[in-house]
Amino acid sequence: MPTLVVRHPDGSETEHELTGELKIGRQDGNDLILSEGGVSRQHARLYVEGGKVVLEDLGSANGTYVDEERIEGPTVLTPQSQVVLGDYALKLKGSARANTSMAGARGRPPRSGASAPGLGSEEGAPRATRALPSVKPARPPGSSLARRERPAPAEAPAAGAGPVLRGLTGPWANKTYPLKGKVMVGRAPPAAVLLEDDSISRKHAELERNARGTVLLRDLGSANGTLLNGERLGQEPVEISPGDIIQFGMVEVVFESGDEASSAPSRRGEKGAAPARGKGGDPSDAPPADKRKKLLVVAAAAVGVLLVAGVVKQLTASPAPPPELVGAQGPQVDPQAQLQEFLNECRSFASMELGNEPQWGKAEAACDKALNIDPINSEANTLIKRIKLEKEASEYFTQGSKLLQRLKEDEALDLLRKIPKESQYFRRAKIKVDEAMEQVKKKALDDCKRYLNDNQWAAAVPRCDRYMGFWCQGVEREELEPPLGFTLSLEGRIGKKQWRPKDKLFVQFLQARKRLDPQMEPWKCPVTDFGAKEVVEGPEGMVKKMFKERYPNAYMAAAMVDYWAGRGNEAFAKLQKVRSNYELASLHGQVDLLLQDVGAVDNLFKTGSSLLATNDVEKAAEPFDEALEVDKRVMGELWERAPSFYRRSIQQDIADKAYNHGRDWAKREDQRRACRIWKVGFRFYKGNTDLIRVLSNVCSTQGTRLFSSAGRCEDLAEVLEWAVPGDGLEEKVAKKREEGGCK
Repeated sequence: MPTLVVRHPDGSETEHELTGELKIGRQDGNDLILSEGGVSRQHARLYVEGGKVVLEDLGSANGTYVDEERIEGPTVLTPQSQVVLGDYALKLKGSARANTSMAGARGRPPRSGASAPGLGSEEGAPRATRALPSVKPARPPGSSLARRERPAPAEAPAAGAGPVLRGLTGPWANKTYPLKGKVMVGRAPPAAVLLEDDSISRKHAELERNARGTVLLRDLGSANGTLLNGERLGQEPVEISPGDIIQFGMVEVVFESGDEASSAPSRRGEKGAAPARGKGGDPSDAPPADKRKKLLVVAAAAVGVLLVAGVVKQLTASPAPPPELVGAQGPQVDPQAQLQEFLNECRSFASMELGNEPQWGKAEAACDKALNIDPINSEANTLIKRIKLEKEASEYFTQGSKLLQRLKEDEALDLLRKIPKESQYFRRAKIKVDEAMEQVKKKALDDCKRYLNDNQWAAAVPRCDRYMGFWCQGVEREELEPPLGFTLSLEGRIGKKQWRPKDKLFVQFLQARKRLDPQMEPWKCPVTDFGAKEVVEGPEGMVKKMFKERYPNAYMAAAMVDYWAGRGNEAFAKLQKVRSNYELASLHGQVDLLLQDVGAVDNLFKTGSSLLATNDVEKAAEPFDEALEVDKRVMGELWERAPSFYRRSIQQDIADKAYNHGRDWAKREDQRRACRIWKVGFRFYKGNTDLIRVLSNVCSTQGTRLFSSAGRCEDLAEVLEWAVPGDGLEEKVAKKREEGGCK
């Protein structure tokens, strides 16, 4: 019976027998749960068919790799197949037919010239990074291994400080790492030389300074290898000398002795003996008896310290947490990873972008799960407060809209006006309120006047109160209440310290209230966000002010604010309303242009988004470029200071997709195409930190390496393919072209 051996990122291994189908992913419900980085919720499946073990990817984000190639369909595995899923390495153990073909399936043998190491060896260690091929620096034929000129260090190590590694590229430039004893290089602890980069494995390489003072270097089976002066190393230790250039993945360092007073360590095989021991006051010169006494004293003191430390630890230690359960279900899920997953679900279900109606119930449930893991998580608590507010507002909006359809404007308004201004539904409700308010206001006014004229105070007061609740929203406070020190007078002549409203109907309403109940509380204008004057603040305030000045028609100005906020359908509807009003014929020409621009941006945005969904970043750039040009014309002078929803979404979406899609090509060992895609995303948005990192560490580094070895004009053209705007390579190439007379 075939058995699947899984090596986890921490180096541990688990075995799983294949009796039928084995589903692999990071969420509950899979047969094999792999919760570390790079594994999708439902990643792949293994099944046995006709005595053969077949692996199939289930549309995972980062792909499934067999013998360093991403599979696209069912693939037959053999005991020699090397399978990588994210940070995990998989291998078959047991009988399975090798390299036999089947309908719809294909086996991939290891690449020619590359061995297929066993899983238990260092070469078979899980790939802790996304594999990026190391590029050797160009060398003239017949020349020896060239050492690159390194930049002058910002701060030279003190004489006698011992050997160090000094960074040459990226954020590690001029940083020093002392080498004492045995030192591990990697991108995560327990590595002493921490190089946090995707091209670095968790346990990448090891350097050891031996008793003779020489330093030995060996690779630990890293995904992207270790190069010494351009030559890839194996796992056998190799002695290094001061000035040697070492490349871990895509990070370059130089080895320095750190002792300017001493000569460089000699290579193996060179003449010269190791320094004699016991000289210069070395403790080894002491007589053996004295040395034993000293050792006994030191050992006794150490035992005493350890005993005291053990007692203190037992008294102060907190109860030990329960051990992790590792078995057939895979390693225990990381709480922080699970927390982020719940937060992502919460944000996704609560999103209103692109016109999607949020699912507030599911969003609330996801946030509750996040709070169960971390009750004081600030983001989860903020989200849950907003969700509860929006959930209630959604119910008011839905019920109010249904009542409006049944021509029950009064009841609809009572519900819609409960929606707070902070809600995303407020603006949508405001449109419906504005349409219904005039009808309700007119009916209430007619009833108020009729009942007042007939002296029907009981009927007049509620209807007048309804009308006055709308009317007072646009009236100053001084017209509704008496000034300080004055009293309200509704009958007869006005005395010296008496005050009466100027609006005749308002006076009649107040008189009716008093006749109905002389002890009734003074009337107050109801507080509501609908109909009140809006305060202009922030980017939205600047946009409202600009469009109000540009378009005197209120519907046109409101439509363009909707466009800025990404509500394309609502903007289009408002503009169409102006276009269908023949009394506004003088504005129709301007409205037609706006309809054309708004429609163009919305359609181009959707076209580009569809292409991004298929990972076609370079094709998506064309409609996005055109959309941003039209958006710039629509937004005028505020296109940069207050960017529209469309501009922000285009910039961030294409940058994120370019980074992820470029990584796929880098894993296929096509760095040239990866850099081309990354540069497309960087052109749209220069604030994506992931793009900045890979462009600097991969593209600019390779361009700089090619520039230093370029000897012909044709070589300079290749350098430009790797150059990144802002890294200075384009300027260097232009200068060298001019000096060399290149066309």
